[in-house]
Amino acid sequence: MNDTIKNRTGNQNRESDRERKDRPVYSHNPYHSTKFPLLVLDVERERCAPYNEGFRVLHWHSEIQFVYILSGIVHFRIWDREYDLPAGNCMFINANATHYITEKEDCRYHSFLIPPEMLGFFEGSVMQEKHVESILFNPAISSRAFSPERNEDQKALEHLRRLDALYFGDDGDGFREYEISLCIAGLWLETAKLLMKETVLPSVQRKDYRRIRSLLTFIHENYREKISLEDIAGAANVSKTECLRCFRKYTGSTPYQYLLQYRLNAAAALLKSTEDPVTEIALKMQFPSASAFIGAFRKVYGVTPSVYRR
Repeated sequence: MNDTIKNRTGNQNRESDRERKDRPVYSHNPYHSTKFPLLVLDVERERCAPYNEGFRVLHWHSEIQFVYILSGIVHFRIWDREYDLPAGNCMFINANATHYITEKEDCRYHSFLIPPEMLGFFEGSVMQEKHVESILFNPAISSRAFSPERNEDQKALEHLRRLDALYFGDDGDGFREYEISLCIAGLWLETAKLLMKETVLPSVQRKDYRRIRSLLTFIHENYREKISLEDIAGAANVSKTECLRCFRKYTGSTPYQYLLQYRLNAAAALLKSTEDPVTEIALKMQFPSASAFIGAFRKVYGVTPSVYRR
């Protein structure tokens, strides 16, 4: 990988802790404030490099995302729909669409998260308004799979393969960022041409999308506190029954199951990035005891927190 891109030479000022706390973290791009804010994740089963909060949990973000599958089969859940894509395929996920990605079988993929400002050339451009915002802010457009078996997908996949080779290739002649930007523009152009054919989303479903994001936002912001089903439902001004319906439809789980998984995911991140004692992490994540935390963690990750840390 190009060290210039990897290290963001010339502007190392990533978002500060305060900046991160000033906005909800649905999936954090550490390069958000740099001069080249492209985030690329190299994922192989349970390893994500660099690590990201959205890994293997339901989340959304302001960037568009292209997931290029290198091997195996990748499972996607986007809103209330599920897809399994094999190697050679790509999944486009629109900004602000709730989704999570796991493996159907042993797999590896590269995930390109592209901020909107990299798509429209400059702020206020006609391209930004006509071909970027009209898609990113259209709730009818949530995702699209690209297959090497479809003729209409070939141009987009060609740009994606070139982008992948450039990003993970050698340093080259010093124009790598420029070449990558041209690939992104080509990839977006071909994608936009296909996406503009999408139909309008029914208003009922649009209301559902806003509702589940409100429910998830409350959990993401308050998972370290003691919260109840009533608290979660209140975040979207809905009944507990409606809260349960939304979670089952868009996450495939109950609010409690989602909250538990989110806490365990946050605990796993602390185990990797800190030396905090297991008991302290358990209390931070609102487990009643270290033993309860260890039992829940082992059930999901297959090992104890101490083994996972090692």
